[in-house]
Amino acid sequence: MKFLNAVFFKFTFIFIVLFSLHGQSQAQGFPESEHRDKVIMACSACHGLDNILSPSNKMSADDWEFYVYEMVARGAPVKPEDMQDIIDYLADNFSTK
Repeated sequence: MKFLNAVFFKFTFIFIVLFSLHGQSQAQGFPESEHRDKVIMACSACHGLDNILSPSNKMSADDWEFYVYEMVARGAPVKPEDMQDIIDYLADNFSTK
């Protein structure tokens, strides 16, 4: 039993480290902001951040608002009090303006 616990612990640790490194590498295209981490955590919970960074995904501020509400309705892990911060960050940094 101790062997299985040790193996489980090692795999869990490796998974956490790899997941953390993957998130950091994807976050490179996201400008610094007090709300950057909220956006990265909320969006990467369901899909890759490349969805946001893709030049073909440039949307208006109204489009970002619609899609944030749509993603929350589909289960994105966003607190109600964080929604406007996420919308504003996406609109300010990734919209057609």
